[in-house]
Amino acid sequence: MLLDRPVQDQIVLTTVGGAEDLLTGPDITDRTDGAVTCRIDGSLRPLHGTRLYLTAAVPLADEAAVLRSADTGVLSALDEPVRFRIAPGTPDARALWDVLVDKLGWSENTSDWAVNFVADPSDGGRWLGEIGPLHWSRNYPQLERLPWSTKPVVAEVMVRLAKVGTEHHIFDPFCGTGTILLAAHPFAYGRLVGSDRDEKAIELARENVARAGITAELSVGQAEKSSLASGSIDRVITNLPFGKLVGSHGDNAKLYPAVLKEIARVLRPDGRAVLLTEDKRLLKDSVARTPEVKIVRERLLKYSGASPTVFVLSGTRRRQTRR
Repeated sequence: MLLDRPVQDQIVLTTVGGAEDLLTGPDITDRTDGAVTCRIDGSLRPLHGTRLYLTAAVPLADEAAVLRSADTGVLSALDEPVRFRIAPGTPDARALWDVLVDKLGWSENTSDWAVNFVADPSDGGRWLGEIGPLHWSRNYPQLERLPWSTKPVVAEVMVRLAKVGTEHHIFDPFCGTGTILLAAHPFAYGRLVGSDRDEKAIELARENVARAGITAELSVGQAEKSSLASGSIDRVITNLPFGKLVGSHGDNAKLYPAVLKEIARVLRPDGRAVLLTEDKRLLKDSVARTPEVKIVRERLLKYSGASPTVFVLSGTRRRQTRR
C-alpha cells in the first residue's frame, strides 16, 4: 500500500469496545460503540502506525463515492492491480461490481483481496470498503499464538492504560506468548520481564521477541513466586487467568490473592499494575484483602463475545509507609 500518498477521505476504525477514546490523532468526527470515524487529509502512514484498531474501512454512499475514493481517497493508495471481494449480502452488489471492473479495471479475488466490500450498517449507509493492508492481522503477521493468548489490540489498550514511560521496567507474570511485552516495547526501554508456567507458551514467546528483534527476560515460573527484587518494577501489565480457557474459579480463588501480594512486593512505590480479568468480583475481593494496593480505575472492554474489565491498581499509603 502507498502509505505516503496524500489522500482525502473518511475512514471508519473498529476497535475493542470501551477503548474508543484511546484512538486519537486523526480528525475524529464520530465515536460509537467499538468504532471511530475520522477524516484523513494527508498520508496514511500515521494511521498505519496506530495499533489500537482492528479494521479500517471507507464508507461509500454510492458509485460516485467509490470513484472519488479511488481517485483521491484511501482506495487510491492501494497497490495495483487492485484485487477486491464483495461479501455475500452486500446491497446492490451487481452495480458495485460493474463500477469496480468496468470503470476502474479492478479484478475480483475472493481469497487474496486488498479491499473487501460489505454492507454499511450505519443509517443511510450503503457500502464499507474494508482495507486489507490496514487490517490488524497485517500488523502482527508472524505472531505465534495459543488459543488463550491475549489479543494484540487488547494488549495495546492495556499498555496505554498503564501509562508506560521510557525508563520503566515492565513485568508480565502471565506473559503467555509475549503479546503484552511486545506491545510495551515501543514505549519502555527498561527491562521487559515475563514468566508463565506453560513451557510451550514461553517457547513461543521467545520466538516472538526474537523475531521482533527485542530483548526480554523470559522464564518458566509461577506468577506468585517471581525471582524479582522487591520494588524493582514500574509497571505490571498482565492478562489474569479468567478461569475459562485456563484454570477455574476455584484455582483463581487461591491464585489471585497470592499474585496480588507478589505484585505489591515487586512494584515500586509509584508503580502501577494493569490487570485484565472476567473474574471481577474475585479480583475486587482479593484487592480488598491486599492492604498494599488499591483499585484506582476500571474499564469494561468488549470483544469476541467477552466482556472483561481492566483494573488499574496503585500502591496505598500503607504500602509506601512500609517502604
